[in-house]
Amino acid sequence: QYAPLSMEEQVVSIFAGVNGYLDTIGVRDVTRFEAQYLDAVRGRGADILAAVRDEGAVSDETEAKLRAFLDDFVKTFA
Repeated sequence: QYAPLSMEEQVVSIFAGVNGYLDTIGVRDVTRFEAQYLDAVRGRGADILAAVRDEGAVSDETEAKLRAFLDDFVKTFA
């Protein structure tokens, strides 16, 4: 509530939710998932965030990178 997200962070968070990446995550773990996911994408996926910010949308290329990032992240989330 008191830590607003940038537009690109909102986009990648919503993308994860609407594309089924949270389907296997328990309701109690969603907040933790989002926090860890955003930390990871800020660190290792800064290029994805920059692309979303610069393009003002999610291009096909950026979507492919984001899906690959999420596929890897979901496997390691515990």
